[in-house]
Amino acid sequence: MRRCFPRSEVRYVDTVCQPTKQRQTSALHLARQSDVIVVVGGAHSNNTLELAATCRRQCARVHHVQGVSDLRAEWFDGATTVGITAGTSTPDDIIGAVEKWLKTTLIIE
Repeated sequence: MRRCFPRSEVRYVDTVCQPTKQRQTSALHLARQSDVIVVVGGAHSNNTLELAATCRRQCARVHHVQGVSDLRAEWFDGATTVGITAGTSTPDDIIGAVEKWLKTTLIIE
């Protein structure tokens, strides 16, 4: 850009919204404390993919699901702590359904 427009001012601006940054930070802390993390969101959602990648830096067992039908009970074998996070655009009813499945299938209080 500077070569093409040497008299122009070039600025780099962070375009990641604050809720996304907060979710990333919270997911990182959650991943440090969990045996398994479930990340709920669209398969092609960049926000959700980044969230899963962030969790994988701290937790080896991270599963990105779009909904309840993607969950597998064997993913949680031997786990004592399961974390759940979701992309910012994931509908509440999908998150709620995944949470309910975890609670009923894994018998979590």
